[in-house]
This record gives sequence, structure tokens and C-alpha cells, in this order.
Amino acid sequence: MSGKLKKALAAPAKTLFAIFVALVIGALLVLPTGTTPLEAYKELWNGAFGSKINILNTLARSTPLLFTGLAAALAFRGGVFNIGIEGQLYIGAFSAALIGIYGQNLPPVILIPLCILGAMLGGLLWAVIPGILNTKYQINLVVICTMMNNIAELFTDYLCGYPFKGDIPTNATLKLGENAWLMRFDERSELNIGFILAVVCAVLLYILMFKTRFGYETRALGLNRRFTSYIGVNVNRKILAVLFLSGMIAGLAGAEQVMGVNHRFISAFSSDYGFTGITVALLGGLNPLGVVIGALFFGALENGAIQMEVMTNVSRDLISSLQAVIIMLIAAEELIRTRRGIKKVKGAGKAPSGRERKEASAS
Repeated sequence: MSGKLKKALAAPAKTLFAIFVALVIGALLVLPTGTTPLEAYKELWNGAFGSKINILNTLARSTPLLFTGLAAALAFRGGVFNIGIEGQLYIGAFSAALIGIYGQNLPPVILIPLCILGAMLGGLLWAVIPGILNTKYQINLVVICTMMNNIAELFTDYLCGYPFKGDIPTNATLKLGENAWLMRFDERSELNIGFILAVVCAVLLYILMFKTRFGYETRALGLNRRFTSYIGVNVNRKILAVLFLSGMIAGLAGAEQVMGVNHRFISAFSSDYGFTGITVALLGGLNPLGVVIGALFFGALENGAIQMEVMTNVSRDLISSLQAVIIMLIAAEELIRTRRGIKKVKGAGKAPSGRERKEASAS
């Protein structure tokens, strides 16, 4: 196996290992319930992959997590802590909804790309404010993005509750024109071609991050900003580029939900897709290929948990426990990696011992 192939498969391998360890620990948590781990995981598997519809529903639940995971992976790889993915998702979704409602007379070949483009632009615009405040005024990006998330959710709730209120009791817009709907693979499932778009996005992002100069500069930015400036990169401009591209991908997650699932914008429709996407990105090693595996795993957990809870004594809260274990594994790996890096730096600056000098002279 070539070195390049090993390097490409390293992140997915780490992802699978973290998943395996989490499942082992989850099995220990199942034992006190009186249900065997084998039985619980069997029902979890059947709920996620036991039939064609279950598989389609698993992929449907994975789709928004794949988009938000890719958005987080790109930003975090560049050292840009875009915690505002949730807010960018909301603004992107609302932008797609407005275009789908007021442009419903346009043919699908024009309207669907317009809605997608509008969602990407909405996500980008919602990343502009934190980007400028961070690069120009050095305001903490995490704090700004957290505030922007709350503003986005409350602002869209107001918009779809008053000026753009639809024809249903809850706060939601009118339905999008059918020309703006994304094609579904089965009438009984919410899976739509947005999943294909997410996979294509993952492949393109992998090429961008690991096969282009932009990707090299982005990874260098994430490792050391001072070094990145030394090689002639405008650090502030690169931070904005990474943040804006991440916001555009987050906007796609909102577009998929509006155009392919709900067919209208519904207030508070997101089940914390933005924050879960960050976990998915970390689980995938900030590698788009690993993110695909992580998103599918989380989608399978969420979809299979329903049948597991019905058929066994195990609550679906087990899924939250598995996710917490995964986060702890990621944190532990990062801590070990950091400690090793510190030891290497200390070792590099330490004077050689008398034994090491004798061995060096003998050689």
C-alpha cells in the first residue's frame, strides 16, 4: 500500500476505531438494563439498516450532519473556530425558502439552483459580521458566533411568525413552489438528492483541502498563523475566505432541509445540526472522507434508536451517551497528541547526555 493511500485512509481508520470503542463502552452501559448488548445493538442495526426504508431514513438523517460536518471540518482545519454554523444554517434555509416561494413560477432547472445559491449566499453573509469583527478588531470569534446563532434563530422565528407567516398555526412560511422541491428517492422517506450533493461536496472539499494550494495554505494556517504569514499568505484574508466558504456549506444544510424535507421554513426546525456537525467533524479527524463516515454513523444512531427503544428496555438516551463517549475519545486523543508535541519540543532543545555524545562520536 502506497504512503499516499495510507495517509488518505488514516482519518477514516481513526473514525472507525473511535466508533468501535464507543460501542464497546455502550455495551457496558446496556448491561444493567437487563437487555443484552447484542440484542440492543441488533435492534439498533435493524432500525437503521433493517429495510430499504430504514436505510433511506438513515441517509436522510445523515444528510444535514454531513453538510454541517464538512463546514466545521474546513473551518477547524484552518484554525478558524466557526461555532456559528447553526446560525448560518438558519439564514441559508430562510433565504432558500424566500426564493422558492416568490420564484415558484420559474422552471425547476432555474429555480432549484437559485434557491441553492441563495442559501449559500445567506450562510456567507451571516459569516461576514463575525469574520470582520475578528480580523479587524480581534474580537473573539467563538463569542461572536455564539451570539450570531441566537440572533439567527430568533430573527427567523420573527420573520416566519409575522411578515412571512404561512398558512399553518405554527411559525412557518408558506410552502415553496413544487418547482423548488428536491427530488426524493421514495415517497415514504425524506431522503432527497441533497444527499448526493453532500457526498459530491465532500469529495470536492477533500480535493480542495489536500490537492490544491488553497488547501495547503489553509492547513498551514491551522498549524501556525505566524508561519503562514512568513510564507507570504495574508492571514486575515485567508481567515475570511475559510470562514465564508464554511458558511456557504452550512447554508447548503439549511437549503436541503427546506427544499427536500419540510418544503417550507419552520421555526426552530434544526435539531442542533450545527453543533452536532462539529462533533461529526472532530470524529472524522477534520477530513472530509472521515466526516462522511461520522455523519452516517450519527444518522444510523438517531434513526435506529427509535426501534431499539421500542423493542428493548434500552432508552434512546444511550445514543447521547455514545456521542458523549466519542467526544471524550476525541478530547483524549487531542490531549495525547499535544503532550507528545510538547515532549518533542523539549527533547529537541535538551542538550545530549554523555552516553548520547559517546554513541555519536563512535558512529
